[in-house]
Amino acid sequence: MMKQFLTCIECKEYFDGDLHAPHVLPCLHTCCTQCLKSRISKDEVQCPECREKFEASNNDLSGFPVDNARKHIVDCYRIQKKNEEYLCDECGTSSVKERATTRCKECDEFLCEKCTDAHQRTKFTRRHQLISSEKLKNSPLEEFHNKQTCAVEGHEGQPFSFYCTSKGCVRPVCSVCVVRNHQQNGGHEVRDINDVYVENKRLVEGQLLDVKHKKTSADEAIELIEDNIQNLYLKESAVDEEIEAQFSECIKILEKRKEELKEKLASVSQEKKKDLEGRLDHLTKQKGQLEQACKFTDDLLQYSNAVEFLAMKDQVLNRMAQLKNQPVDVFPPHASADIQFQATNMGDDFVNFSQSMGGVSVATSSTFLPNTRVQVHDIVVGKEQSPLLITMNNNHSRPLSEADLDIKVEILDSKNHRSQAVVLDKTRSQGCYKAVFTAPKPGEYRALVKIMGMLLEPEGYVFKAKRIDDIGSESSLAYLTATEKKEAKDAIDSDSQEIKYGANEIEKLNLQALATSRGKPLASSEFKTAVGEIICPDLNLDPLAAHPQNEVLENLKTMNNQKSRHRTPRNLSQVFQNFRGTIGNRSLGRTGRYYFEVNVSFFIKRSLRQDLVFEIGLCRKSDVDKHYTIDNHAFSYVVCARKCHICQTICLQGWNNGQRFYHSPITENSPPGTSFKTTYGFLLDARQRQWVVVDAKNRRFILRFKNIDLNKPLWPVFGLYNPDLINSSLTVRSGKDISSILEVPFDY
Repeated sequence: MMKQFLTCIECKEYFDGDLHAPHVLPCLHTCCTQCLKSRISKDEVQCPECREKFEASNNDLSGFPVDNARKHIVDCYRIQKKNEEYLCDECGTSSVKERATTRCKECDEFLCEKCTDAHQRTKFTRRHQLISSEKLKNSPLEEFHNKQTCAVEGHEGQPFSFYCTSKGCVRPVCSVCVVRNHQQNGGHEVRDINDVYVENKRLVEGQLLDVKHKKTSADEAIELIEDNIQNLYLKESAVDEEIEAQFSECIKILEKRKEELKEKLASVSQEKKKDLEGRLDHLTKQKGQLEQACKFTDDLLQYSNAVEFLAMKDQVLNRMAQLKNQPVDVFPPHASADIQFQATNMGDDFVNFSQSMGGVSVATSSTFLPNTRVQVHDIVVGKEQSPLLITMNNNHSRPLSEADLDIKVEILDSKNHRSQAVVLDKTRSQGCYKAVFTAPKPGEYRALVKIMGMLLEPEGYVFKAKRIDDIGSESSLAYLTATEKKEAKDAIDSDSQEIKYGANEIEKLNLQALATSRGKPLASSEFKTAVGEIICPDLNLDPLAAHPQNEVLENLKTMNNQKSRHRTPRNLSQVFQNFRGTIGNRSLGRTGRYYFEVNVSFFIKRSLRQDLVFEIGLCRKSDVDKHYTIDNHAFSYVVCARKCHICQTICLQGWNNGQRFYHSPITENSPPGTSFKTTYGFLLDARQRQWVVVDAKNRRFILRFKNIDLNKPLWPVFGLYNPDLINSSLTVRSGKDISSILEVPFDY
């Protein structure tokens, strides 16, 4: 794999700084200069690997930057792994090529003994750092990198210490360049090159994480599809055998029916023949009697005289009378010999029936279960309402309206008593499924959702059932118009199957946010609550600033690491583009003591490496969206959870200015299926310039940030990460939700 990285994908030659310089194409495949030039045709160049085409006007290769680091890696690899010898770059073109014994780090050249001596005597090179070939065999990669210096005339030897980020420049510069050609009053913005490096490295790392997650998803999808293909072969064979077996049974049934009909035919025919043969025997006997009587009488009449005739007269008359009165069955036979086969359900009927025999069904759906969106709403006790709205999405997170999916929702109360919710298919009218449930009593309920037999969220979806008297209050409607008050009350009192807001949302009804948006002041009692001397500000999450990866619910207290489904246009200038989270609706004061809590829960869906789970911190507002995290800012104070490669579990960490100073495991391990739920408390003491983090659930101290810089306001910031790997959620508890605070001595 390393050799593949260090050689041209076309000619397989090692990269160097000449004809085989490594040019990186937009597809991120790397091709050497020589091969790239040979592939240019009609102002286009085609990647030898993926066959993508890119513009190369006038055979210009400047659009394909050279990866200068690749040559140094090649040198390191060939010397340390392949134990290869290099020839002198200075005299190597002569007929006699000398073996290189040293390498000049500044010139990036290999030198033989003679050229090494000359290099050390020359005025311009005698201060260069030379490293022997033997030492290079055990040197780190850094020793192979040359010291890049400014090439501007008069600036030779000056290191690149700065980076000009102005439009049209965007390049490293030396200190002389800054003074002479890149002054700030000339429109140039010059920054320390290491700061720009760290910032852009973080940016690339963030994008890399996203792409790796995409790759993980692709790997899993490929594995799933390959498994499905393999299962399809197995299923095909099994179903083929089942079809053979079923039709063999059908053939046996048909053969049996054929034999039954043949037996019935033989039986009926035999019965009919017996009846007719009996009748034939009887008629034949009668006919014989009649023939005998007729012949005797004819003979008597013809051959007898009077005396002889009269002597036989009475005997003949008696027989004639007997035969004359004897009935003869001369009617058509009542037992007909006409036997027919009644082709009931045969012929065309059987053909039609055979078309309906059996069938091959394929359970297919475009639904991508990891992208299924479940909206949870609190409900009113005793009313048939919908605590769950289930929206199906495809693998591109686009909503689907697939009807008749097998969805089952089981509801568990606080004592784990189970009941089934009714799932209504509303895909045609509303594009979702609704789970309808009537809560028998107040309390917390948990819904387990199964789609096509697969459990969607092992921990379930939690909602509450409240009495209608506990939802909403007239004081909450203080700043609304009459129409808005009516709409809010209707949402509370509605008898429809779906309430307008969940119960916890109804309790707030976003009325404070609505009033604030109109510039109307809030009463101080609604703004903050105090526990002793500690202020508990009424803290909400800003839904407009939330990164599109995350979703802030209507109660403005809860955020999930799912893509936002805002239906109203959002001002893109307010949306975070880098930071994967959102900010609080207010900063914390520079004097006094402030406390809030955050409920955190997460469930690991797929294997983690060193992936970030959540981040909660204080930060200057101007710094929040500079990176995808806030842990590297000088004026940020961060508590985060991430997979630790040392502990091989999820660890809670404390960060400031890019430095980690606290580290403690919070789970025993972190395989898929691991879940976690707790509540953290955060106490800012502006007077002591300390920020204390406590375990509010277990009532214990965790860590402390000292010497907090409060020269500029600090804003509460909340981040959730890696939705492809983790389901996570956080809920802010503040204001009147706080009833007690753990005492923490500040001389700790």
